[in-house]
Amino acid sequence: MAARIQTFRYLVPDLTASLKSFQQSSSKFRILKTLTYTSSQPKDPTPSKHDADSPKTLFILDSSFNPPSIAHKTLALSVLEQTYAKQFPSPHRLLLLFAVMNADKAPSPAAFEQRLAMMTVFARDLLDTFEEQYDSTDPKYIPVPIDIGVTKAPYYTDKSAAIEDEGREWYPDQPKHIHLVGFDTLTRFFNPKYYQQFNPPLSALEPYFGNGHRLRVTMRPDDEYGSVEDQKAFVKKLEDGSMESDGAKREWAKLVELVEPNPKAGVSSTKIRKAAKQGDWETVGSLCTPGVQEWVRREGLYEEDDRGAKMA
Repeated sequence: MAARIQTFRYLVPDLTASLKSFQQSSSKFRILKTLTYTSSQPKDPTPSKHDADSPKTLFILDSSFNPPSIAHKTLALSVLEQTYAKQFPSPHRLLLLFAVMNADKAPSPAAFEQRLAMMTVFARDLLDTFEEQYDSTDPKYIPVPIDIGVTKAPYYTDKSAAIEDEGREWYPDQPKHIHLVGFDTLTRFFNPKYYQQFNPPLSALEPYFGNGHRLRVTMRPDDEYGSVEDQKAFVKKLEDGSMESDGAKREWAKLVELVEPNPKAGVSSTKIRKAAKQGDWETVGSLCTPGVQEWVRREGLYEEDDRGAKMA
């Protein structure tokens, strides 16, 4: 692992330059790196620009990755299981997407380029999962290329539009998007206050659902969002037409998939940052993939922030 992490050291200056170029451009979306699995891949592959196979289905994991955790791994692998992924047209691809906000404000506690480096290390850890099943006669997961992407678009609908408009270099076949989100994100997605420039407000979602894009929502029962039954009732309101006055369509409910709660999908990034601050590497290792744990330790990330505040 130490040798592998050393090979990724070039990532930070490389990603810093790529990120600066993106921020200074008029682009709203760009792929910075792609990691591709092959059965004969070396243990520390060099990220390539993109894979030759244009995807028909694009799984999108959009997060702050501060840091990547086993929650991200759980969400990603859940859609790459053979029984799930084969429901959708192939080739498949996974996009790890980071929204670059407040570009002129120094982010804390992990700089944007460090987040992107951790995303790349995390992607390499996911490829290890594919490698582990190489000799299996019944592999559980479908190996896919993993893209590291950035966007300036603030909302999921805008992000998908930016991928469609500016992602043709990587996705010329205009794949269907499946966003992997938590229930809290679903409530924001359907909150009319974010679309006040539209009349009715939720008509803003027509391009997203009209193009066949989907939401895969992992339920997370808690005091703020209620029980599993409460969260299912939220989508039932969409299906029953209770949101039609705001511009939502009943048929959109078919494109919102609810997934039963998974404890591993609810790992707190705040807990990981606090553990890193305290040098509790056993806890960090239990909540992060091996490469990410080692990267955080070697780079000394989160040493300067012990507040545990959720960062952008």
